[in-house]
Amino acid sequence: MSIPEVRLSCSSPASSGSDRRSIPVLGMGTGVLPFTPDQRAKMKLAILQAIELGYRHFDTATLYLSEEALGEAVAEAMQAGLISSRAELFITSKLWCSDAHHDLVLPAIRQSLRNLKLDYLDLYLIHWPISLKPGAFRFPVKCDDILPLDLRSIWEAMEECQRLGLTKFIGVSNFTRKKIVELLDIAIIPPAVNQVELNPVWQQNKLREFCEEKGIHVTAYSPLGGQSLSLGRNLVLESQVLKDIAEAKGKTGSGVVARVLALVKESNPEQMSIPEVALSSSSTTRAMPVLGMGTGGYPFTVDAKKKLAMRHAIELGYRHFDTASLYQFEPALGEAIAEALHLGLINSRSDLFITSKLWCTDAHPDLVLPAIRETLRNLKLDYLDLYLIHWPMSLKPGPRSFPIKSEDILPLDLKSVWGAMEECQRLGLAKSIGVSNFTRKKIAELLQIATIPPAVNQVELNPVWQQKNLREFCKEKGIHVIAYSPLGGQAWPGSKNLVLESEVLNDIGKAKGKTVAQVSLRWIYEQGASMVVASLNKERMKENMGIFDWELSEEDHLKISQIPQCKRISTYSLLSPQESRNSIDLLDVDIVED
Repeated sequence: MSIPEVRLSCSSPASSGSDRRSIPVLGMGTGVLPFTPDQRAKMKLAILQAIELGYRHFDTATLYLSEEALGEAVAEAMQAGLISSRAELFITSKLWCSDAHHDLVLPAIRQSLRNLKLDYLDLYLIHWPISLKPGAFRFPVKCDDILPLDLRSIWEAMEECQRLGLTKFIGVSNFTRKKIVELLDIAIIPPAVNQVELNPVWQQNKLREFCEEKGIHVTAYSPLGGQSLSLGRNLVLESQVLKDIAEAKGKTGSGVVARVLALVKESNPEQMSIPEVALSSSSTTRAMPVLGMGTGGYPFTVDAKKKLAMRHAIELGYRHFDTASLYQFEPALGEAIAEALHLGLINSRSDLFITSKLWCTDAHPDLVLPAIRETLRNLKLDYLDLYLIHWPMSLKPGPRSFPIKSEDILPLDLKSVWGAMEECQRLGLAKSIGVSNFTRKKIAELLQIATIPPAVNQVELNPVWQQKNLREFCKEKGIHVIAYSPLGGQAWPGSKNLVLESEVLNDIGKAKGKTVAQVSLRWIYEQGASMVVASLNKERMKENMGIFDWELSEEDHLKISQIPQCKRISTYSLLSPQESRNSIDLLDVDIVED
């Protein structure tokens, strides 16, 4: 969304035209009582959400103890590509009263910049028209600490901040008309802004008219009536006049108030629910959510955007996360889980269902336990909900590399490797165990030697590769099927996505007011399978969750059953393009059904 901006006057006389900035009229405030550092993680998350929505104006202060959180959020937003540069943001901070002394102003703004990890502020304000005895910040203040404000010397130091380029604009907060007159009499650079309490129950007509006459822009704090405290009512949000106007216009009361320039705090993301399915041969009663978030994407790299996507998924209601040692994403997922716990997005580890996979270089009986323990260290978890053999083959032990070399491929010693997988479950390192990319033939072989049968077979599955025989076989054996590449898989140069480009699915989607992706996911769900979807886009994540309150018709199923079938992934897919397909016999380790 786009937020209008207004141009501020009183930029530094030394600034070039390109330095002159407009201020977005709607900003996000970061002052929440009590002012404590333990709000830091929640505040950072709220700021990142605001940046995603289009907020570019952020208001903080040394008193709020939120400068560090804002600085971390700005850095993370740049890493994740949510903003291109620092210049896209308008950052305001404020000089607290204990630093409102001529010799403390420059050290104070430099400390704010260190906290924010920025080179400059867009706006720096005198927080209140008083001084306090120098020292540690305390709130509430003590009356015997209050001192008169030496406005002339303080403002000179504020002007020096602007001349030095430490801030683009300077201004004041909580100043009356009388105090502004006093300031204008001595100022070389007049204040660009006066930030004051302003809302429909405290309209400040005379102050607003005075500031407009003097070219001083007014910013409103507490535009919705301020933070709910134990004493008193919120006269803004409880106003019957505002409620009546809102009802007539189809708006919220806060939406009516937001017609006033505002600094608004918001951190209440929407959350949706996902059905679950119980797994057989599990050592826990924890059911598995049928829609999971995948973390695999080639090349296997970790960036801030992907880590941020995990947090978004948890916010939206995703509880099933699928990773693998090959993906190199286990540490990042572990960090996202820890942060979600710290933020209160989940109550405990048991709220989540975490799957990881044994890579082929570790598919040797003596390496399985070390491999799962390394995975748990990466994730900072005590157990997995599900641990899978990634592929029905082994590779020579050593560093994980991809693509693989054909000369490194070895037959899988299924009996001994599965015995080690069962030991993982007996030790409580995994609540359930299973396989991935296994054919009926390979599963039949496994069932003959297994003490604990596999709970899951994760395979490529979508309307373009329907795997009917395999699904029926797994159902008969009590093995739950999870679909990977449910939307056709990763786009490769020069290749088409036969799922998302399917005319059949497109026509069904249009008729039902759904997307092709939703039709594909719903079809998988109606086959009794679960699915893991890799998406970094928050809106698509939400869209993917919108598949549980409608159904496909028999006619829809008939049309989908007639889609030409095309498998995308085979064991040959693991080899580099330079490898000759004739260089090795892969029949015993392939994953394509006969």
